[in-house]
Amino acid sequence: MNDLNEIKNFGPYMVKIMNLIGIYSRKDLMESDYRTIKKKLVKAGISPHLNIFYSIEMGIQGKSWNEITANEKNEIQKILKDV
Repeated sequence: MNDLNEIKNFGPYMVKIMNLIGIYSRKDLMESDYRTIKKKLVKAGISPHLNIFYSIEMGIQGKSWNEITANEKNEIQKILKDV
């Protein structure tokens, strides 16, 4: 079941790129991690810009993408720094 479109911040583009890298459901997304997602995006030829990860983080929390805090941004940036 592709329930990604039910996640806040996940429009058609986000669902498409998640499907492209093998993430088809909320469960798939929750079982993945940002480093793996970034590597898969690069391998698929998609620029892994931070807005993708901010949208994922806020979507998982059920918040709008623009509610992300500076601390949350910093944590995501630290995780992705060495990938």
